[in-house]
Amino acid sequence: MDYSPGPRGLSKGLRILFLGMDGPLSRAVLAGLLAQGHPVVAMLRPGSGPLRAVHGGGSRAPQAGELLPLVDPQVQATASGLAHREGIPVYTTGDPRSEAIHAWLAELAVDVACVACFSLRLPGSLLALPRLGFLNVHPSLLPAYRGPAPLFWQFRHGVDPVGVTVHWLDEGLDTGDLAAQASLHLPEGISGPEAEVRCGRLGASLLGQVLAELAQGRAPRTPQPPGGSYHPAPTPEDFRLDPGDSARQAFRFMRGTAHWGYPYPVTVGTRTLHLLQALAWTPSPDPPPLRVEREIAHIPFRDGTLIATHFRWPSSGTAGARPQRKR
Repeated sequence: MDYSPGPRGLSKGLRILFLGMDGPLSRAVLAGLLAQGHPVVAMLRPGSGPLRAVHGGGSRAPQAGELLPLVDPQVQATASGLAHREGIPVYTTGDPRSEAIHAWLAELAVDVACVACFSLRLPGSLLALPRLGFLNVHPSLLPAYRGPAPLFWQFRHGVDPVGVTVHWLDEGLDTGDLAAQASLHLPEGISGPEAEVRCGRLGASLLGQVLAELAQGRAPRTPQPPGGSYHPAPTPEDFRLDPGDSARQAFRFMRGTAHWGYPYPVTVGTRTLHLLQALAWTPSPDPPPLRVEREIAHIPFRDGTLIATHFRWPSSGTAGARPQRKR
């Protein structure tokens, strides 16, 4: 078990719906909720088409009052796999505005919905159905880094420490009232998935504290301060490196975002390399010139040398080719 520690049994009377995806952050938050003894009665994840109950590797529309367990998860190390193991039914939807999902959520009669990495916008009519509303775990210190990929941009900008916020969902994009926040230092060279796990564990701990307050009749709410920032999903150009920046920051950025599968273009003089994996960096106030040894490149940056693998162009037969995102 990799459940997170937290206050156990403090919201025994609160029925919880969990909304998430099958990435590391969602699983870490769900694991933390279960470890704390919170009664999660169902999980909803994004999908395609109308509301469906996942069942036996396929799916079908749920009948009135029916909760179907996930019996054949493809990957056990996911939020869906964890829900299956704990006997929690899993549903998917591609249309959170439909009458079917409104009727389903009303019949489910949950007290509060807990969200961790859910890609669909939820309408106000759905947000109003749980008695206590929707709480979202967001891996940044809001109002900074609103948007769908906050950890990417914090790696991109060299933010340290990063942070986690639990906030109330409204119809805006990460604009709802704050319920709890905490900062988090990430080790140098940490991968993106491991960073999501650590943020998810912290988010689960914060969420547990908020749920305990709700169970005692208190609802912590603080309006977000003015300002903040919003960043969209990254494009391939957002992976480009500038040798005028810090080698340490480039190393941390590459390590933290490698799971996206894009190459990292960098131009030194007249030569452009497409980097693949950051191996190390060495500090130096006057780094030596660019050196390329087969698959390994030593790239001078402002404060040192970045050592990374790079894409080697085939000698023939692929003129005009470009490195592609890994699948």
